Amino acid sequence: MLRLIQFFLLGLVLLTGLNALSWAIDDRSEVVEMERALRQTGGREAVTLGGSIGQGVHYPGMCLDGADFFWNGQDLFEAAALAELILEQPRPPRYWIIVAAPSAQSYDNGGVASPRAGRRREIHRLMFRQGHYGMIGGDWRQLIVTAVTPALGYDAWGERFHQLLARTGVVPERPARVGQRANMEVTLDPLTAADKAEAFTGTQAENLARTAYYDPTVARRSTRAMLALNRHIQDAGGVMILVTPPMTLPVRQSTLRALPDQVVEFEAMQAQLIHEGAVVSNHWDDAAYGEAWSLYTDNQHLNGAGADQFSVHLAQALRAKGVLPNSTCREGDARRPGVTTSPAEAN
Repeated sequence: MLRLIQFFLLGLVLLTGLNALSWAIDDRSEVVEMERALRQTGGREAVTLGGSIGQGVHYPGMCLDGADFFWNGQDLFEAAALAELILEQPRPPRYWIIVAAPSAQSYDNGGVASPRAGRRREIHRLMFRQGHYGMIGGDWRQLIVTAVTPALGYDAWGERFHQLLARTGVVPERPARVGQRANMEVTLDPLTAADKAEAFTGTQAENLARTAYYDPTVARRSTRAMLALNRHIQDAGGVMILVTPPMTLPVRQSTLRALPDQVVEFEAMQAQLIHEGAVVSNHWDDAAYGEAWSLYTDNQHLNGAGADQFSVHLAQALRAKGVLPNSTCREGDARRPGVTTSPAEAN
């Protein structure tokens, strides 16, 4: 019995030491960037939340003063939680663009089988610094890991160990990451589009199958989170706009083959939001963009030229519905590339 107690005490001491070390080496750069972007949402006309497809929305082309608060891998539960932070800011935006594509409602970064748990922990870190200590989407696992054992949930450990091994010649250096701004200049190669689309949706199908195995309620819960967010935005005098940017024909076809149930669930979520007074602007299968390869970085993401073009079309569609007021852009605004104020560059 004594040895068992000693074993647990030794483990506690080791964990405490790792926690102390993680606090010492954590530069908090991602959380600081998120906080900076959060401050910039106040007093703006619009804000974008959601995943990396948000790079397809450029506010200058929409004649709006908007802020970006999207980044790679942000799920709908996190978008709802982050929106609550923005609603607490002085003078929150009126127009809330939530970007989502078919299958978005099936992701939960805090799930048992999720490969994106690190994203959720970063959101918790931000929420902690804003005085919010509750669960996101009912996720208690990553909440506890972030709060009680930060060393175990500190994703920079892996990168730091890799750098150490690379310096000693054990493993090769990782290639430099391409920033979001540089990525916006990339153009999709049509010769590889179909194969990349199949690979992408195949990986999606595997991840979502694992997620659903452990929790088949994700789609229902994320839909409820979006409906609740819509009510909160309406109570604050705002308008929630669910936007699905266009994607290429190959990825649409492979998605319909590999994820038919998720597409149906996504359409059901859209219908419920419309019924509750939200605005839905779905351009996923816009024929004009299906094979316009020069407008894409990859099958799912518009590049800078694509974002400029789509944003003008999006604004026209929203004005035709009476969602946005008729207005004239200041000279040069519609041609000026949008400047992200989100942590997407770091993610």
